[in-house]
Amino acid sequence: MTIADAIQKLIPKPQETLDRFSGNQEFLEMFLKKFPEDDTVGAVRASCKTEDWQKILADVHTLKGTSGNFGFEALFNACSVVVTAIRAEDYAAAKAGLPGVLSELDNVCDTLAKVE
Repeated sequence: MTIADAIQKLIPKPQETLDRFSGNQEFLEMFLKKFPEDDTVGAVRASCKTEDWQKILADVHTLKGTSGNFGFEALFNACSVVVTAIRAEDYAAAKAGLPGVLSELDNVCDTLAKVE
């Protein structure tokens, strides 16, 4: 899979994402390739195995920001559900939303891992 294929699959509005990277395609591609190795990815996976809601909030909120900057809308939306639920102290809804975050995170990381 090429990086262009990954961008097409993961980023519904690629031009908006490119604009956030000052129009520098190489810069964007470099950061996309590094995303699966980001500390936040591991932190989210680890904290979602707990019920430490403040840690989950911090990690998922960070992932929400990162995914928003990259234009990973599905991941951003899944994170938003969990962040909103935790802030409302609706931990049942937050817990119900965690599989969506992890699934979307896996989708992004698996897709980017296939880039040659």
